[in-house]
Amino acid sequence: MYAERYRRMSEPLRRDPRAKSLVLHVNSLLTAVGYIAYPLLLVLLAATGNPLLVRAVAVPAAAFVAVSLLRRVLDAPRPYEKDGIDPIINKDTKGRSFPSRHAFSMAMIAMTWMAWMPAVGSALLIASAFMATVRVIGGVHYPKDVIAGIAVAVICGIAGFWIA
Repeated sequence: MYAERYRRMSEPLRRDPRAKSLVLHVNSLLTAVGYIAYPLLLVLLAATGNPLLVRAVAVPAAAFVAVSLLRRVLDAPRPYEKDGIDPIINKDTKGRSFPSRHAFSMAMIAMTWMAWMPAVGSALLIASAFMATVRVIGGVHYPKDVIAGIAVAVICGIAGFWIA
């Protein structure tokens, strides 16, 4: 059932090489944004002597370890494993699909920025929604994987930055 839905969703992208290329480039670009945004935040917090720096390291680190352990324990198959689809994003990882660590990481970075600069955090949270969409369109995650990844990041962000 999912294989047929994925085929219908991805077929227009497969017919247009530019569209397929766009999916791949957006996936890479958004991953790069995360790789730049998080260290930049840490540098800015350190440079300004902001006490948020300790939490900006500890909260994402603890959440990342927890998500990684959960993925390992659940070892959920990826769509290309379970449903035999041909993903647009070439990946050969087996299992560890739930929750999506890409979606989680981008949303966790967004929540960390949100604790210091809500406008930047909001923009990054929107970017995490785009990343989640691209990961599903790319065939490497199910919708539930990316939704769970973002939800865990938002919950950990709220707990780590506003409740604790």
